Amino acid sequence: MVLQRRLMTWCVSVAACSCFGADVFAHEPLTASPSGTSEVRAVVEQDVAWDAIEWTERRYKLEAVGFKARNETGWDWWGSDEVMVGTEDSKGWTVSAELSGVDSGEFYSFEPVRSCIVAVRPGIVVLGKTSVCNEAGEPAPLSFGVELWEKDVVGWRTGFCKTLPPGKGLHAGPHCADDGSGADFIGRARVDLSALDLEAVLPNVGDEHIETVVLSPCPSGEVCSDADLPDYSFTFRVTRVRDARVELRALLDETLHRTGARSELEAIVTGLRSLRAPSPRQVEPNLPR
Repeated sequence: MVLQRRLMTWCVSVAACSCFGADVFAHEPLTASPSGTSEVRAVVEQDVAWDAIEWTERRYKLEAVGFKARNETGWDWWGSDEVMVGTEDSKGWTVSAELSGVDSGEFYSFEPVRSCIVAVRPGIVVLGKTSVCNEAGEPAPLSFGVELWEKDVVGWRTGFCKTLPPGKGLHAGPHCADDGSGADFIGRARVDLSALDLEAVLPNVGDEHIETVVLSPCPSGEVCSDADLPDYSFTFRVTRVRDARVELRALLDETLHRTGARSELEAIVTGLRSLRAPSPRQVEPNLPR
């Protein structure tokens, strides 16, 4: 208990220093020297038994359910859309095969167990075919991006697309959603789910939550013209899987390796500084299929 209180006190101190500006402490001159900082760091790190700290954390997986063409690209009577779906998260990206014959008002369904977006098993995967979730799941917060493209073949390449094999523990698709052969952009969305969001809708292991977001048809994320733009939505499912026991030592070692941090304290501070406020989602809760 003494160790936990000491660590908690230190964490609150670090968070406070990260959140407030220097003007909050303007009544005292900033005279701390680099050597003093190093001494404090050494004392704290020697005082914390990193190997003895562990806890139980909630885990989740996130899968694609499908998408709806609320308004297909171009004139509705002039053929159908051939859609490519790409998603990306912190550990890689996935992409679907070409999905043909999509018309306005239609909902295309994925098989969720083969359409993992977050907690994807490492390797080369295809959304809807081989993208399977690792049942260990991922901890909150969860974030992913999704893009839809309409595959038009114009006979010559209009862009550059090169896929690389995924690194160790990562995942990737075998091709690009926009293959550079004249594909039309349909829309994109960014989804951020905080720990509070997930705890509110998934209080128990095995709970599921389905949500639909409306895609922005603007390639740059800015306001588009008043032209007849495509209008699509994307539906996903989050499932709470079994809780996992986590050792701080293993997590710190991974963070030290990935960030190049020079100490455990620096690794933790790097994580705190990486937190960002989640972006609002344009949610359509009761999407007719």
